Amino acid sequence: MKKKSHLELHNDVVAKHGEFFCAAPFNSLHEGPDGLVSTCCKSREPIGWSNEQSFEEMYNSDHAKNVRAQFLRGEKPKQCSGCWVQEDAGKPANNRVTSNSHGYNTIDELVAATHSNGYLPIHKPEWLDLLWTNKCNFACIGCSPEISSSINKSHKHSFAILNGADPKRYGANVKDWDNSNANKIDYILKHSDTITNIHLNGGEPFMQQDIYELLDELLKRGLHKKIEIWSHTNGSITKSYKGADIVNDYLVHWGSKAKIIMSSEGFGARGEYIRFGYKDNKWLETYNKIKGTDVKLKIQTCYNVFNALVIDEIGEWFYDNCGEQVDGSLALWTNETTSARMLHIDPLLVEAAIGKLHHTLDQNKMPDNWRNNIPQHIEWMKKQVEIADWQRKSLRDGIIELDTSRKTNFANTFPELQDFYAKL
Repeated sequence: MKKKSHLELHNDVVAKHGEFFCAAPFNSLHEGPDGLVSTCCKSREPIGWSNEQSFEEMYNSDHAKNVRAQFLRGEKPKQCSGCWVQEDAGKPANNRVTSNSHGYNTIDELVAATHSNGYLPIHKPEWLDLLWTNKCNFACIGCSPEISSSINKSHKHSFAILNGADPKRYGANVKDWDNSNANKIDYILKHSDTITNIHLNGGEPFMQQDIYELLDELLKRGLHKKIEIWSHTNGSITKSYKGADIVNDYLVHWGSKAKIIMSSEGFGARGEYIRFGYKDNKWLETYNKIKGTDVKLKIQTCYNVFNALVIDEIGEWFYDNCGEQVDGSLALWTNETTSARMLHIDPLLVEAAIGKLHHTLDQNKMPDNWRNNIPQHIEWMKKQVEIADWQRKSLRDGIIELDTSRKTNFANTFPELQDFYAKL
């Protein structure tokens, strides 16, 4: 029998439990910056704090119970607005699809056990999304001080201006943080019979010592044969804090039960400008090292104002350097000042960007899944939007600040954007 897709599993769950149902508050959690624990990564409403409570205690906090009760009543919790916005646009929200599909094995039992007020007397987690620290050696445009220690330490002022924020307030309360393994490892081992997936999140996850302590424990107990892991990486780290080889000493033991998503918004000087710290040779070294194993490997690229006019070249670079059949995705970067929609300051630039998307399809040299993503991006770019004066000023002044602080040169790096920059 053919294995059901994530979307098919999601559809089965909502058919049973309601159109708006999500399994996340019943059998998963997200631990974010400074120990803030929420029902999933799209919500910043805490069900508790991991430096103050156990995960079991948080599961029945007032907020957690209220969210579950709303789902049982067929309501749409306000904290889940990120998903409702996506679905109002006519597309299933990825977070709901993921949560419902990964929670497929236990959700019927958990729903049956949940009281009308949302109290859940049994505890069977399946999906964990965990952050350890904001430690990161990159300062990527589109990221924030909260998730990148490099931005927090050296680039906060520039990023504030780029994002239209007050430099005196932007990230003012952000300190480099560390959630540690104090609760995590014991919790995971205690519930290893039901946990099927762990997302090792960051920062740059492979820079984080505590992740290797967890992986060591899972290997020691043979849990790498049962619990799948996946992680995003900037591709710059292949040695752990102990000097061990991340790929050959860790990931190979999981094989196809490990999934690594390598991020890249471009190559050469453009790639380095967008992801400050990126180098082609190091990224490709990491990519090819993982590619030589059974580990599932994917490239994630975000479509933005910096790469929209050369997206066909980027697709071709992946095709030429990573192989003709590359698993990848082209997501939308929606930051208000660096979104590709900033090109709407000039209709001719929008036409040029849409033309590049069409050319990418026509040349057929790109990661596999781009063919599914690009038609949606074409329609998204066609929608008329007004670019506010503050957005223009923030991007213009932000570029100046970035070039000054990083000693980069926007004009030389992006010759195709000179007319655009002049009109900012």
